[in-house]
Amino acid sequence: MKRNLLVIGLLLAMSLSASAQYKGFSFGFKLGPSFNWTGSKTGAATNQGTKTGFDIGVMAEYYFAENYALVTGVNVNFLGGKYSFDDMRNISTIDTIIDYELGNVGREYKTTIYEIPLMLKMVTPQLGDLPLRAYAQVGGAFGYTQGVKVKDTFTLGDINDDAYRATKGEYNPFHASLRIGAGAEYALLETTRVFAGIYFSHDFLNSISSGAQGITSNYRKYYNGDKTLGARDLELSVLQNRIGIEVGVLF
Repeated sequence: MKRNLLVIGLLLAMSLSASAQYKGFSFGFKLGPSFNWTGSKTGAATNQGTKTGFDIGVMAEYYFAENYALVTGVNVNFLGGKYSFDDMRNISTIDTIIDYELGNVGREYKTTIYEIPLMLKMVTPQLGDLPLRAYAQVGGAFGYTQGVKVKDTFTLGDINDDAYRATKGEYNPFHASLRIGAGAEYALLETTRVFAGIYFSHDFLNSISSGAQGITSNYRKYYNGDKTLGARDLELSVLQNRIGIEVGVLF
C-alpha cells in the first residue's frame, strides 16, 4: 500500500513538474481577409456568391503542456454575403395596384460580428534547424452580431434598394460557430513569435431571428407588420460560412 502511494506521489510530482515547465501565457494581435458565403439548413435561402471581409483581433494563449494550448481573445469580423429567398412584397405602383405577390428577393448584406473564440491549439516540435513549428486549432466562437444592413432586389416589379438599409428584428443578435484552422509560427526571439494561418468557420445558429416581425417572423410566415400574408413551404434558414487568412504576432 505504501509502495503504491509512493508511486502515485512520484507520478503526480512528475506531472506537476512538467506542467510547471511548459505552462505560460502569451498574448498578441492578428488580422487578415476573409471570404464569406451563405448556407441554409432547409434550402430556403440560396447562396449567390462570395464576398470579401476583413478580421482583426487580440488573442491570448495558455500553454498547459509543451505542445498544447488554450486560445481565446476577441475577434472583430467585418463580413457580408449574398443570397436569395422567396418573399411576399407589395409591388403596387401609382398606376397599377398589384398588392402583395410572391417573388424572389436577391439580398446583399453586411454586418460586424464581435466574438470570443475558445480553441484547442496543438503545436508540433521544432521543424528542422529553424525555430519553426506547425500548428492546428479546433474549437468554437460565440458572440454578438451588430446591426445587419441589407440591399434587396425583388424580381417581380421595379422594387430595388439603391443603398444599404438597416434591418430591425429580422436577424439573430447571437452568433455561434464551429472553427478549425492550421498554420505555422516562427520564433523571432525567445518570447516573440510571428505566425500565419488559415481557418474555416461554420455557423450553427440561424442568422434569422425566430421572433422577427417582418419577412421572417417565426421562420415560416410571410408578414406585413402584424398581418399574416401566408406560410412558407420551408423555414428560412441562413448560415454564414467563411474561410479566412490570418497573420499576427505573439509576445
